[in-house]
Amino acid sequence: MNGGLFHPEDNVTTEQFVTMVIRSRKGNIEPTRGCWSSGYMDYALYKGIVEDYDITNISKPIERRSAARIVHEALLTEFGERDEYEWSAAENLRDLYSCHTCVMHIAQMYVKGIMPGRDNNMFDAVGSLTHAEAAEVVVRMLDREQRIPRTKGRVFQSKNLTPDEAWELMLNDHTAMLVDVRTNQDYKIGHIQESICIPLHDISNNPFSVCDRKDTPLILYCQKGYKSSLAAQALIDAGYSRIYTIPGIEQYPYHLI
Repeated sequence: MNGGLFHPEDNVTTEQFVTMVIRSRKGNIEPTRGCWSSGYMDYALYKGIVEDYDITNISKPIERRSAARIVHEALLTEFGERDEYEWSAAENLRDLYSCHTCVMHIAQMYVKGIMPGRDNNMFDAVGSLTHAEAAEVVVRMLDREQRIPRTKGRVFQSKNLTPDEAWELMLNDHTAMLVDVRTNQDYKIGHIQESICIPLHDISNNPFSVCDRKDTPLILYCQKGYKSSLAAQALIDAGYSRIYTIPGIEQYPYHLI
């Protein structure tokens, strides 16, 4: 793609896809090193749009789960587009949870109508993208009118609270629990006062371990909001009736201890 021709049915590589995404927003970026794509890759790495995994696999055909993550991060950082709070329609995808770190990326791309599923209600997370498919993804990323949103799915019953609303709930109901669903290591580095740590992995394995009473108000948070959404759904599925989420550590200037 560095000035040459390509066939629409050919698979797109990671560096080609990243270049398409970044160029659509920033225009032409000159190479920073010998590689033609280095300017785009360096910019994307600096902005947190790509990860080390992408750099390692720069010349390989990009997997659909990686493409979903890259576009999702680009929407958040470059376009300031918020996530869809109601993403339960993505649970129709049989392989949604095949990659636990990719769940929210895939779910957001699916419900926003940027990356549709494939046959038999599969997202095909490790499948590849052709140049033609990649071009369609970029067009839908840029133009909401070209998207085909997915809205039908299981009703997501948790409620998103502001931090002030959460503090008021905790003052009025002393049984309410503020739960940090990040890892114990992240919790030790810094957490919100009065919160307890119950990692998402533990909640997923045994949601009933959180508390005995299923009408206990549970206020969940994490780093960016992804893990708390997954934890909320796991608790709802287990029968807990008062589930709330608040912005993540990177989404609000909390005073951490």
